[in-house]
Amino acid sequence: MAFAISQTAQPRLALPRGTTTAPPSGGTTAINPRTRLLLEGPIAATLLRLAPPNLVVNVILIAVTASIDAHFVGRLGAPALAGVSLVFPLMMLMQQIANSSMGSAIEPWLYRALGGDGEILAAVLAYSNAIFAGALAYWALGALTSVVRGTGQPGVLAIVYIAAELLHIALVPILVFGWGPVPPLGVAGAGIATVTSFAASAGALLWWLASGRTAVTLAFRGVRFERRLFDDILRVGLPMSLQPILVNVTLAVLTGFVGLLGVDALAGFGVAVRLEYVIYPLSFGFSAGMLAMVATSIGAGRLARAQRSAWTAAALVAGIIGAIGLVALVWPTGWAALFSAVPEVQRDAAVYLTIAGLAFPCLSIGLVLGTAFQAAAQPLWPLLGAAARAVVVVGGGALVVYGTDDGMVGLAVAAAAGQIAYGAILVIAFRAGLWKRRDATAPRATR
Repeated sequence: MAFAISQTAQPRLALPRGTTTAPPSGGTTAINPRTRLLLEGPIAATLLRLAPPNLVVNVILIAVTASIDAHFVGRLGAPALAGVSLVFPLMMLMQQIANSSMGSAIEPWLYRALGGDGEILAAVLAYSNAIFAGALAYWALGALTSVVRGTGQPGVLAIVYIAAELLHIALVPILVFGWGPVPPLGVAGAGIATVTSFAASAGALLWWLASGRTAVTLAFRGVRFERRLFDDILRVGLPMSLQPILVNVTLAVLTGFVGLLGVDALAGFGVAVRLEYVIYPLSFGFSAGMLAMVATSIGAGRLARAQRSAWTAAALVAGIIGAIGLVALVWPTGWAALFSAVPEVQRDAAVYLTIAGLAFPCLSIGLVLGTAFQAAAQPLWPLLGAAARAVVVVGGGALVVYGTDDGMVGLAVAAAAGQIAYGAILVIAFRAGLWKRRDATAPRATR
């Protein structure tokens, strides 16, 4: 299968370096309205205009889907919820790599190493076997989502994702608890419902692309592999794919540390960290529009506008995420109550959120600026930031578990310190202008 761009399609994003919005004297070149918006529209207003469809897609993809599963699985008891918590970082790793354009079966020994045994291990294997059996659906959806987003039709993605999530919400209780002729499948049912919804989304997007309604059409003949295209994808895609690997492996190690504290602690941590993962889709929702603005501004030689766009997006997201962190600080058990009625689970979730929640804005700023580095084709600093976060969290967590008796409090402090380190490195690097390419020249127009 190949994707071909229609000859009638017009460029939607970047302009050649040095291009301005006004055509040369006597010229007839007209700028695409979307490009004009990215180059000349009010930055904050443009970001808010571009964000909603991407927010819908990312929130459903990462936050809602995982939370719905945990909500119903939590009714099966703390061990079942703890088992799903062990799978969570690996599931997020698969999703994020697929969606940054770069699954697999996980052996029981890995889950045992992370603290899973007995009832927890049984729940882990039931859920992960269903999830990773459908890994192809995640990867197909990630690729198709990127293609549809590239055609400038995020509204289509929003409609497809909402419909698929409604299907997911309907299927989870039916498959987990049984209904009519459908037998109860327990934890495995939640995984099957999730995979089914993603497969349905992928099928719908494939149909949309094949229908001829977009500038991109499917071509099954004459497929040719070009080294130039692989080089372009891997130059930025490979380092950006390493970042979610670091982030989610870090989370997996932290989950393993929490597992040493007991079943309730593991279940509570799994509940709390789902709120942390709301930060990612919210940040990415704004970052998608910001990426287009930064890339287009760089292409047009407007580096000052590119820089202002990144800082504005970072400020907007930090404000929104800061409000979420404040809610977690004031009402920490409110989120946990959505997943478990066990007091011990709610207590451990509240302990983690009241500490780690304070660092949420730092994490969100780092995520937004990391996308700005990606738009500038400079993926090194986001990778270094993720590596620094991993060192702080893993090193601090090991110190807490093996050197102190601080338990969940200490692990939450280590997690918060890692988020702060990540955000600080990206802020310092971006402020120093390290996002600018070496071949970047002084902008011809700096509005």
